[in-house]
Amino acid sequence: MADLIALSETKDYLRVDGTADDATLATLIAAASEAVAGLANGWDPSDPVPERLKLATLMLVADWFTNREAVTVGTTAAPVPYGVQWLAHDYRKMAI
Repeated sequence: MADLIALSETKDYLRVDGTADDATLATLIAAASEAVAGLANGWDPSDPVPERLKLATLMLVADWFTNREAVTVGTTAAPVPYGVQWLAHDYRKMAI
């Protein structure tokens, strides 16, 4: 599957300079692209990537880049309003 976002736009979004994190970001982009495409199973990948799905992918990469552990201790977590699921909702196909 092709990535939904490019490394350059991801680095712009995250305000990352240099190339030290490129390999990590490439892995995160690939994983987030798969996750968002799986959630937006009603979207045809041969169509252009909607901006909402690009943003959902960027949001996942940003979260995973900032929080590199499976568990965070000593903080309060809350979902981002209008987060990834909301952004991908219109592209979701429900099973019948």
